[in-house]
Amino acid sequence: MLIVLTKEDFNSFSPSTRAELLASLSSKPKAVPGELPVGFDEDDFEDVIDLAPDQIDEFMAGCSDETIAGLKVFAEHGPVIHAKLLDDAGIENYGHFQGRVTKRTRTVTGDKEAYLFAWDDWHSAEDGIGQYAVTPTTFRSLRAYFKLD
Repeated sequence: MLIVLTKEDFNSFSPSTRAELLASLSSKPKAVPGELPVGFDEDDFEDVIDLAPDQIDEFMAGCSDETIAGLKVFAEHGPVIHAKLLDDAGIENYGHFQGRVTKRTRTVTGDKEAYLFAWDDWHSAEDGIGQYAVTPTTFRSLRAYFKLD
């Protein structure tokens, strides 16, 4: 569908309607991971976004060494990893890592609902520790950042 609005049309709307339209038009489409990894469903990726290489550069500029090491695990072993792999990067508190990454993702994208990675149902995992997954686009951007390709 194509809708054409003139400046006058747009200005005739209430401020809240104009703000809603602008937000809707400027929001980036959510990432679509393509074929879903085993153990994940579409809901797991609902607010997961893609990060391009330039966004990864900006992202990393505000991260601690530990967070960068954790993201390197994704670049080396992803796009889907078992969370226990993060132990090798010195990350044992997965929730804290996830929170730091989420906060940084939202800062870089300006999207208050964005996530960098999805996670599966950890309650069904034998050891109570599940998997994380990034989109193929983010995976390629991470690999480029760490010069793995």
